[in-house]
Amino acid sequence: MRSPRFGLLAAAGAVGLVLVTSGAQSIAAASPFGSLDTASSSGSAETPASTDGGFTSKTPYSPGQRIADYQAPPTGYSPVYTESVARHGSRALSSLKYDDLSLQLWELAEAENALTSVGKEFGPALRDLMAANKKLGYGNLSGLGVTEHRQLGARVTERLPQLFDAIAAQQGTITLTSSGVDRAVDSAENFAQGLTGAFPAVAGDVAPVTTDADLLYFHDSDANADYKDYEDSDPRLKAVDDQIADLPRTREVSRHMMLRLYSEDFVNRLSAGEFSLVDRGKGSSTIDNEVDAAYMLYNTYIITPGMAEEGKWNFERFIDPADAQWLAYTNDAEDFYAKGPGFTGEDVTYRMATVLRDEFLRGLQEHTGAAAVPGADFRFAHAETIIPFAALLKLPGSTVSQAEGDLYTYANNPWRGAQVSPMAANVQWDVFGGPDGKRLVRMLYNERETAFAAPCAPVSAGSFFYTPDELARCLPEISPAA
Repeated sequence: MRSPRFGLLAAAGAVGLVLVTSGAQSIAAASPFGSLDTASSSGSAETPASTDGGFTSKTPYSPGQRIADYQAPPTGYSPVYTESVARHGSRALSSLKYDDLSLQLWELAEAENALTSVGKEFGPALRDLMAANKKLGYGNLSGLGVTEHRQLGARVTERLPQLFDAIAAQQGTITLTSSGVDRAVDSAENFAQGLTGAFPAVAGDVAPVTTDADLLYFHDSDANADYKDYEDSDPRLKAVDDQIADLPRTREVSRHMMLRLYSEDFVNRLSAGEFSLVDRGKGSSTIDNEVDAAYMLYNTYIITPGMAEEGKWNFERFIDPADAQWLAYTNDAEDFYAKGPGFTGEDVTYRMATVLRDEFLRGLQEHTGAAAVPGADFRFAHAETIIPFAALLKLPGSTVSQAEGDLYTYANNPWRGAQVSPMAANVQWDVFGGPDGKRLVRMLYNERETAFAAPCAPVSAGSFFYTPDELARCLPEISPAA
């Protein structure tokens, strides 16, 4: 896996002057929300185009539309099948890393009496968060993650009660498939609990959770060696990583964040490379300067909304909102190029999701015959699954790639991690049967009715319903993101 940020920012290679003092509340520097030409945009101060709090893909889930507002299927049609793929729910930090390094730095500052008044609050709050992560188990679902999937399971029965009546009456099958990673397995099991709790009649029709890593963890599959090569050694990806890491504002934001917690002398020494810290988890992450330290703090901060049931963290007191938005931009940029729409004319970041698209089409084919038994197939995976799948299908927000030399920004591209793949993000296809064995399909993306991309054509203008034959024809023809 690549770094959670854009590599190390070389102190000798940084461009631009530090414009922040310990009392500054804003930063005059290049902005991801307008021009990123550091030669001409030093006075840029655009407002962020993202208002999600800067949590990017760690944003907790909320359904995108009320069920009552869905377009009704044509007269005579009722649900006969549903299938979906969902990201796991909100979770603890994936490993002892960001939090541990942040604590090590804080302890050094505490020993030197180099803490600000806000900084004095940070260590105890961080230790409490670390205790909550340890209690949950690093990487495991939080209480909110459990709730998110139980509610997803309950809502599918609310959306399609006739389908589950038919499954119960005809002994249809409800399958649950996960990537095999614990948090995906737990998401599947909690989804099933929510479903059967809301609709007990189908409890005997729910099959045990099975594992299919090639289908739901495809980014790590041996079948996708070209993607691994891209992620590890593609010169275009390295160049864009370096470009964002070298933006003056990345260093300026980092310094501003550190001055919120630590004395100016301590931050100066941190910036000079006086400290070298290694995480006490896997030993794969370090703090060597203020940029490293800022990313460790930021990545600790963004997990807190998903752990709301474990405590009232109020980590916003430790990070200025504008600083969080900047680092959110850099995180979004990493995901955009690593597994989203990426570079124009290149589909290596999402071509691998064709295995999942074809599995969805297979589900349709098996349930389009008049004699097909009602059923449901639910799949549970990761952001590394949802983001490429959304790019492959050109779902809203994943429709625009970037030409080489034209850096992704919030101003020139609609892609946002918080919208494309929040915790528990999901893509669902509902199938409706009608007169003479006819079938129609509707797609929901994060529970919002969503049109299939061109060249797919609905049954009528403005409709969200498509024939299975049309989807079998058009989905493989969706062109790469423009």
